[in-house]
Amino acid sequence: MSETNRIRGLQSIGHSVEFHEIKDVSSDDFKEAMRIYLTSFPENERRPVASIETDIDRGKARLIVGRMDDRVVSMALFHPIKGTRYLFGDYMAISEEYRSMGIGEQLFKNVFCIFNDAEFDHIFGEFENPYFDENELKMRRINFFKRMGMKQLKDVRYLLPPLQGSLPTEMILMVLSKTDRHCIDREELKSMIIQIFRDIYKRDEDDEILDLILAGLPEIITLC
Repeated sequence: MSETNRIRGLQSIGHSVEFHEIKDVSSDDFKEAMRIYLTSFPENERRPVASIETDIDRGKARLIVGRMDDRVVSMALFHPIKGTRYLFGDYMAISEEYRSMGIGEQLFKNVFCIFNDAEFDHIFGEFENPYFDENELKMRRINFFKRMGMKQLKDVRYLLPPLQGSLPTEMILMVLSKTDRHCIDREELKSMIIQIFRDIYKRDEDDEILDLILAGLPEIITLC
């Protein structure tokens, strides 16, 4: 097992969860993390595991796992966004039998400490849009992340390009910051979205979905 920093968070049930970063894609912890990943996300929202392995090997992605009861119970994949102090939160999932035990909350409370460096001030993420189809489960998920301190980018329409399929997914964008923020610069956001589409989703800068997102960005992007 290859790892950097370990952070331990106490759970209300008396057990403890320990978070650490995985860099060895041949390790058992990586394989367990991918098992959780594959069973937690629908096919049209997943990237191939081989692509994740390549990104980790090249330092383009950082994988955090949580261990409890001597097994991997959660995974979270992040990508540093070049030229910024942002980490892009790609995926986060908890093994089904360990949900509702505060593991996600402990991760968010410690996320900046887990990476054990000072170069990141913000976590930037995509979430399924609960307002698009009035989905109660999606709304509960958004409310959870808001309780963790994340803020939604107001009036920004965002589409997840199809990863394995043909239809994009309606999403919203949210950000978690070390310090309180009330807005994001339009050009800053535009640059980050272009980089995410290029480096993570392997899309050209003239991609139709990307063009649609960028054309609809408001001049002032407030956080709520």
